[in-house]
Amino acid sequence: MPKLLIFDFDGTMTNAEAEGQPYRTGYLEDLALICNLSLETIFQWADEFDQHVSENQGAFGWKFNGHIVAPAGVDPYLRIMPTARLILDRAGVLTSPDIRDRILDRILYKYNYSKTHTVFHNEAAPLIHHLYNNEKFECYVVTNSHTEPVQNKLRLLQSQNPELHIDWLTPKVYGSARKYIIEPMDNTPERIEVSGLDRPILLHRAHYHRVLNKLAQAHHIDWEDIIVIGDIFELDLSLPLALGANVGLLRSKFTPEYEQRFLDAHPRGRTFMDLNQVGQYLNQLC
Repeated sequence: MPKLLIFDFDGTMTNAEAEGQPYRTGYLEDLALICNLSLETIFQWADEFDQHVSENQGAFGWKFNGHIVAPAGVDPYLRIMPTARLILDRAGVLTSPDIRDRILDRILYKYNYSKTHTVFHNEAAPLIHHLYNNEKFECYVVTNSHTEPVQNKLRLLQSQNPELHIDWLTPKVYGSARKYIIEPMDNTPERIEVSGLDRPILLHRAHYHRVLNKLAQAHHIDWEDIIVIGDIFELDLSLPLALGANVGLLRSKFTPEYEQRFLDAHPRGRTFMDLNQVGQYLNQLC
C-alpha cells in the first residue's frame, strides 16, 4: 500500500526569502510615500522592526477573521504585516484600524505581490524527479496559492531542467487550500498548546481538512500513512499532525524555536534543513 505524500509549495519548493525581496522593497517604498518619510528612514525602521518581530514570534501573528492563524515572522509576506503597522504607529499615520487594514492587506499586498519572482530551492527539481514513478508514494501539492500559478511554476522548473521528470506533478496541484480559515470541525481537537508559545495553535481548518480527506479517500489511505511536508507548522502541518499523519517542517533561520523543539520531540514529527534531508527521509520509508 503506497503512502500519501503531500507537499506545500511556496516556501517549501521555493525560497520565500529570495522570492519576497522585491515584494518587501516595493511595500516599503509605498510606506515611505504614505508616511512622507525618506526611504532611508523607512528601511532603517523596517530592519529594526523585522528583528523585533523575529525575536518575539509569540507576540505577533497573522490574524484572519479575528483568529491568529500563523506566526508573523516566518516569511517576508507575513513579516511585513506587523512591521508595517509598527512603522505607521511610529509615524502616526493611518491610525484608523479599518482603513489601515484595507490599505496594507489588500492594496499594498496585491500591488507588490506582482513584483515577486520565482526562486526554487536547488534540491526541488532532483527531489521531484526522484519521486517520478515511485510506487511507494501517491504525491500531490496542496497549497494556499491558486492552482494555475503553481502549475506554471512547475512548468518553469521543468523548462529549467529538461533532463529531469518534473511536469508529472503539474496536474496533481490542489490550490486555494485556505489553510488559514478557522471553521468548526467534528471529531478533531480544537487546539494544541506548544511550550514556548503563549497562545494556542488552532486546528479547526475545515477547508484544508476537506482537501486532505478527499485525497486520502480517493486512494483509500488512512491518516497514519499520510506524510505532509511544509514550511509553516501552523498552516501546513498542525492539522494533519493532530489527525494522525506524519509531518515534516522545512525550517529556516526564521522558524520559531518552539516549533522545532515540538516537532523534533514528537514521534510523528520531523524538521529538515533542506530538501535533500527530505529526500533522505523518504528513502528511509521505502
